[in-house]
Amino acid sequence: MGSISCEEQIKVSDETSLGNRIKYNFNPDWKFIKDNPQSAEDPNFDDASWNTVSCPHTFNDIDTFDDLSHGHHNGEDNQWRGTVWYRKHFELPATDKGKKVYIEFESVRQIADVYINGNYLGQNQTGFIPFGYDLTPYLKFGSENIVAVKVNNDRGNHFRNNFPLVWNHEHWHPTHGGIYRNVFLHVMDPLHITLPLYDNLETVGTYVYAENISDTNADVTVTAEVHNEYKEIKDVVFEARIIDNEKKIVATSNTTQKIAVGEKVTFSTTTSLKNPKRWYTRNPYMYTVQTVLKLDGKTIDSYNTPLGIRTFDFNKDNGFWNNGEYTKLHGWGQKPTNSWAGLGAALPDWLRDYTFRLMDEAGGNFIRWGHCAGSPAEISMGDKYGFATLMPGVSGESQDEGETWDIRIKAFKDMIIYYRNHPSIFIWEGGNWAETEAHYKQILNVIETYDPKGKRLMGNRRADVMNDSEGYVSIEVGTEGWEREYEDLPIVESEYMRDESPRRIWDKYSPDDNFWSHPNIDKNTYKLSSEDFAVREVDHWWNKMGKKAYHVGGANWVFSDGPHGGRCPTEVTRASGEVDAVRLPKEAFYAVKAMWRPEPQVHIIGHWNYEKNTQKDIYVISNCAAVKLYVNDKLISTDSTPKNGYEYKFSNVEWEIGEIKAEGYIDDKLCTTQTKVTVGEPVALKLTPILGPKGWQADGSDIALIDVEVVDEQGRRCPLAKGRVDFTISGPAIWRGGYNSGKPNSTNNLYLDIEAGINRVAVKSLLEAGEVTITTNKSGLEPASVTLKSEPLNIREGLTTELPQVYTNVYKEEAVPAHIPQMPEYVPGIKNRSKLFKKFSYTGDGKAVLRTNMHWGKRAYTDMEHNYTVIPKYLNGAEYIRTPNSDKRYWARDQLQFVAGIDMHIYVLHDDTVPVPAFLLKDYKDNGDNINVGKVTMSIFHRIAKAGESIIMAGNSDGDAPKDCRMYTVMGKAL
Repeated sequence: MGSISCEEQIKVSDETSLGNRIKYNFNPDWKFIKDNPQSAEDPNFDDASWNTVSCPHTFNDIDTFDDLSHGHHNGEDNQWRGTVWYRKHFELPATDKGKKVYIEFESVRQIADVYINGNYLGQNQTGFIPFGYDLTPYLKFGSENIVAVKVNNDRGNHFRNNFPLVWNHEHWHPTHGGIYRNVFLHVMDPLHITLPLYDNLETVGTYVYAENISDTNADVTVTAEVHNEYKEIKDVVFEARIIDNEKKIVATSNTTQKIAVGEKVTFSTTTSLKNPKRWYTRNPYMYTVQTVLKLDGKTIDSYNTPLGIRTFDFNKDNGFWNNGEYTKLHGWGQKPTNSWAGLGAALPDWLRDYTFRLMDEAGGNFIRWGHCAGSPAEISMGDKYGFATLMPGVSGESQDEGETWDIRIKAFKDMIIYYRNHPSIFIWEGGNWAETEAHYKQILNVIETYDPKGKRLMGNRRADVMNDSEGYVSIEVGTEGWEREYEDLPIVESEYMRDESPRRIWDKYSPDDNFWSHPNIDKNTYKLSSEDFAVREVDHWWNKMGKKAYHVGGANWVFSDGPHGGRCPTEVTRASGEVDAVRLPKEAFYAVKAMWRPEPQVHIIGHWNYEKNTQKDIYVISNCAAVKLYVNDKLISTDSTPKNGYEYKFSNVEWEIGEIKAEGYIDDKLCTTQTKVTVGEPVALKLTPILGPKGWQADGSDIALIDVEVVDEQGRRCPLAKGRVDFTISGPAIWRGGYNSGKPNSTNNLYLDIEAGINRVAVKSLLEAGEVTITTNKSGLEPASVTLKSEPLNIREGLTTELPQVYTNVYKEEAVPAHIPQMPEYVPGIKNRSKLFKKFSYTGDGKAVLRTNMHWGKRAYTDMEHNYTVIPKYLNGAEYIRTPNSDKRYWARDQLQFVAGIDMHIYVLHDDTVPVPAFLLKDYKDNGDNINVGKVTMSIFHRIAKAGESIIMAGNSDGDAPKDCRMYTVMGKAL
C-alpha cells in the first residue's frame, strides 16, 4: 500500500479522463432507414435521403401501446418487424493516429451486424448484453469514417418455437427494434486497461473486490487486464486509487511489471482501507476505484470502476442480512425494455433514472430484471439508490439446448464480466427455468472463473421443476410466494402479485371511465379498481413474504405498465404496475410506499369527491401501529389491529364535503398525518414540465415530459376529471404524446384524454436547439401554455464528450424502519410435502395445498365449501391437491408443478364446461368416469408418471370459460 499525505487525502479527483483515454458519446446524429437496401454498408452508399436520428432509438416508438391487449397472457404483437439500417458519419482528429479505438454498444434489439468503412466486424444477437469491436485497423484519422449497423427485430410466431432466440418475443418483452441503448467510442493509448467487453473483443477489464471487512478495515484487491499494443516492451507502473463519495483519495497502492509486445497482463494489488463506509440498501455508500497506468512517470491511461463494500448473508431461517443488519427486501420485477408509452424501449438514461427515483420513493430496495439483463445505466442506479439486484443474462422460459443454449451461456459470461463490480448485484440468475446438471455446471464454472470473490448466490426461477437443480442452486428463486420447495435454501421471490388494474378507475363509487362499461370487461381476468388493486398489494405482500421471518422478500411483478402479456383486454398494457406506462403513480404506489418506507407513513386510498349520501369503506395503509380517521375533524374510529400488517379498514364511512384525515401513531405518539379534501369544480388546465437534471438537451433523442392537469380555482387537481384535451406545438421538436390506458390508437396524437385528473405527454428534441411552445385546450376550461428551451450539445464531427445525463449527488442514508408489524413466530419446517408430490408448487393467484387420504366428504377447493361426494373406489386413499377455485379463469404455463416421488397414477378432475387445456389433451386420457362437485360435472383424466418425472400443469383456462365454471383438481396414487 502506498502512503497518503495529508495533501493527497483532501485532493478531489473528479476527472473523467486521465492520460490518453477519451470516452465519446456516440449517440447523436445517425442516419436511419426502415428498409433493407443493398450495399448499405458501403462507405460510398448515398444516405442523404435517410432520416436523421439519435440513439437511443427504436423504430417501434409509434406502433406500440396502441392496441388493446389480447388477453390470454399474450403480449402486443402488432409492431413493424424486419431489417433496417443505421449509418454514422464521424471523424477522429489526425492526432489520434496510433491510438486504439473501440466501439461499445450497450445492446441492440435484436440482431446487429456491424460494419466500419465497409469492413464487416461481426454480429450480436443477444438483444440485452453490451458488446464491442476494435475499429482501429479500419479507421481513417483526419477524414470521414462510417459505421453501419444492420438491425433485425423479427421473430417466430410462437416464443416456444422462436429458435434460437426464444426470449425475443412479445410474450417476454415487446419487440422494440433498434439501437435502443447508448453507444460509446473509446479512444485510448496502445498500452491500456481493457474494456469489460468479452463478446468479440474477449477482454475482461477490471475486477475489484473487498475481503476481511470490518468496521475498522477492508482489504481491497484491484485487478486489471492490461494490453500492450506498442511494438516494444513497456515497463509499466500500475496504480490503484480508492476515491470516496466526497471525491477524496483515501487509499492508494501500486505495482510494476514489464509487458511484452502484444501481451495481456493482469495486474493485481491489494490495499487496506481504514474505517470503510459500508454499502447498505438503506445507505448505499459508493467508492470509485481509479486504475492508472504510467510510463516514465507520466499517466497514459486510466479507468474508473465502482466499489461498494458490504457483507451479506441469505439465511434459510431468518432472511437477508446486510452488514449484519436484518433487511427485508421489497421491490419489483421490471422488464429490461422498460417501455414507455409513446417512446417504446428507447429511453434517455435520465428517464430510466426517473423510474428508479420513483421506486426509491416508494421504499423499494430490490429489483429482479425480468428474464434478461438490465442496462448498464440501470445497474449503476441500483448501486446508487441501494437496490439489491437479481441479475439474469438472457432467457425465455425453457430449458434450452443447441444453438439457443450456446448463445445463452455465452451471453451469461459476457454479462458476468461486464457487471461483476457492481455491489448492488447479490444474485446471478442462471435462467428463468430449470436447467440440466450439465448446464448448471457450466453456469457455476462461469461464475467461479469470472466472479470468484463475489460470494454471490445463484438461482434459477422454477429450479424446482427438475431434480437436476439439487446441489447447484444456492438460493430458491420462487414464484408467488406460497411455500418454499427447498428446505435447506434461502428463498427470494421473483414475481408475486401479478394482478392488473388501470390508474384511471378509482373505485365503484366514482364515475366510470371506460372500465366497468368497457365492451371487453367480461374478458378480463382481473376486474379490479385502483382501490381494489392497492388493497391487494398489501394482502399479497404480507401473506406471501412480509410476515414470514425466514423469507428474504421479493419482487412485485411489475413496477410500470407495459405491452408484455396483459390479461385484460380492456387495457392497452399489462396493467400490473404501481405506475402506469408514463410513470404516473396509481394508488398502489402510495400503498406500497406506506408499507415500505422506513419513515412513518399513512395513506388514505382514493379521493374525497363523492356524491351526496355516499357511504363506503375507507382503507388506510400505514406502517404505524395505530391509525385514527377523521371526517371534518370528527373522529370516526381508531384502529390498532391492522389486517395484513398494514391495512386499516374503516367501514361505512359517510361522505361529507370537506376533508378526511388519517393520523398514524407509534407508541401512542402521533407520527404522521395525511389529509384529502373535496376539490372544487374544474376551471383551468395546468402544464408542468419535467426535464433531465441538466435540462433538455438538443441531442436528437432527449425527452421533455409535460404533465397536463385539470385544476380547480385553487390550483388543486380535480381527481374525477376526464375527457379530451388538445395540444399544439411549435419549435424544433418531435411530438411523442402519451396514451390512454383503455383506448386503442391513443399514442402520438395531438390530443389525449385526461385520466383521474392528469395525464402526461412527451416531446423529443432535435439536433437543433431552440424554444418549443406547447399549448393545450379543453372545452370549458382556461387553456395553458408552456415554453421549453432545448440546450445545444457540443458535437464536433459526430462526436461529443458530454455523456448521457443522469441524476447525481443522490446519496443519502435512510433510517431503520420506525415500526415493523409483528410477525408470527417462525417454526422451522416444511409444509406441502408428500412422498408422491415432491417439490410441489403452485403459482396461481390463490393458494393450493396438499392433502392426504382422499374420500367422499373432503373439501375440493381452498376457497369454497363444496365437497367431493360420490367418487370412484380407485380414488379412495389418494393424495390430492386442493386448488383455489378463484383461479378457474387464470392461466400460467407453470401454474401447478411437482416431481413424481414414486411411480404413480395422476388423476385430473376437469370441468366439462371448460375447453380442455393443451396439457391434458397432450399427456392425459379421459378415462370415461365423472365426478360431481356441487352441481358441476368433472371428467377424470389419467396418466402414469415415473419416479423423478417433472409434471407441469398450465392454467385451467385463459379467460374463455363460463363464469360459474370450476378449477381443475389433481389426485395422485401409488402404482
